[in-house]
Parts: sequence; C-alpha cells; structure tokens
Amino acid sequence: MIDPVTAAAGCAKAYAVVKGMVEAGRSVEDTLSQIGVWWGHYSDAMECDKKEPSPFRKVVFAKSVQAEALERFARQQKLRAQRREIVMLIKYTYGDTGLDEFRQLQKTITLERERTVYKQKRMKEKILAGILGIIGVIPVVFLIWVILEKGGK
Repeated sequence: MIDPVTAAAGCAKAYAVVKGMVEAGRSVEDTLSQIGVWWGHYSDAMECDKKEPSPFRKVVFAKSVQAEALERFARQQKLRAQRREIVMLIKYTYGDTGLDEFRQLQKTITLERERTVYKQKRMKEKILAGILGIIGVIPVVFLIWVILEKGGK
C-alpha cells in the first residue's frame, strides 16, 4: 500500500495538471482522464489514513501524536479543498443531474473497490507482517533453546 505522503503528492501533481488544463481553456472532457488520475490518488490517500500502521513503522518512525495528527489534518484539508473544486467543475459542466449521477457511480465503484482491491492489499500486509513476525521469533526461540541446553550440562 502506498504511503499517505506519496499519495498526497500524486494528488497535488494531478490537481496541478487539471487546473492548468482548465486555465488553458481545455474542455472538461479533455481533462476527465486527468481528473480520474487525481481521484485515484485521492482514494489511495484517504485509504492510507484509514489503515493501521505496521508494527515496524510504529516503532521506528514513531512521531508524537500531535505531530502525526497535524500532518494528517493538513493533508486531509488540502485534499478536500481540491475535491471541492473538482466537484464544482463537474457541476458547472454537467449540472446537478450530472453531478448526482457522478456521485452515484462513485458510491458504487467505491463499494466495489473496497470489497476487492483494498481488502486484498490489507490481507497481503497482514500476511507479510505475520511472516516477518514468525521469522523474527525463530532465532529468539533457537537462542533460548541453546542457552537452556548449555545451562543443563
């Protein structure tokens, strides 16, 4: 799974391209593919904020609660502002009916993605964490066994 900073950076880049295309007078139809790229990064960034950090990340990259909360808050506010502008662009182009249709499609696709892509990614991360945990425990158990064997003689 992509980390939230990388996903937010991808959003910022895609958003800048969308904004540049609109300012250059390109039609919304021309910019829809780039909006799709932005929305993919946005979805990844929001999903990153939902998931629990790995035990390794918790230990090695531990930050204060306040620092992590401020970073997450700032990132989410920036992404929500970009989202509002993109939604307004869709509304101005396709009207309220088009916006409603877009939102309904978005809900449907979000549910489908949640069921497939994100669950698969979470499962892979849990399996990997479990395997790494087992690999880390084996040498410890072996050392304890060696110490007990030498201690008994």
